[in-house]
Amino acid sequence: MNRTTLPIFAVVLMAGCATTPDCRQETGFEDGLAGQTAQASCEHDDYLDAYRLGAALEEMYREREHLLGDEGGLDAADRARLRALERDIPELETLARMQGLMPPSPAP
Repeated sequence: MNRTTLPIFAVVLMAGCATTPDCRQETGFEDGLAGQTAQASCEHDDYLDAYRLGAALEEMYREREHLLGDEGGLDAADRARLRALERDIPELETLARMQGLMPPSPAP
């Protein structure tokens, strides 16, 4: 009886570990930065805060690229938005670096 119980327990334990979602703060940031949806089973504040930071950066990167693609035809409002993005993106990147979610910036 003990010979079959131990292997069955080990298989059940490994199956449980394989299906456990990765709810680390770093994973939340990476999910948001990749434009993925947040993992529904990850309800920890650290994961969700990091996810929101990554998602905000991803959206700003996308918007900046869109504006840079139309740089010749930008109106005053678009130029102002581009300037705001150029200011806000480094600030959010610094916040992510301070939280250990991004590697340090290269030396100037």
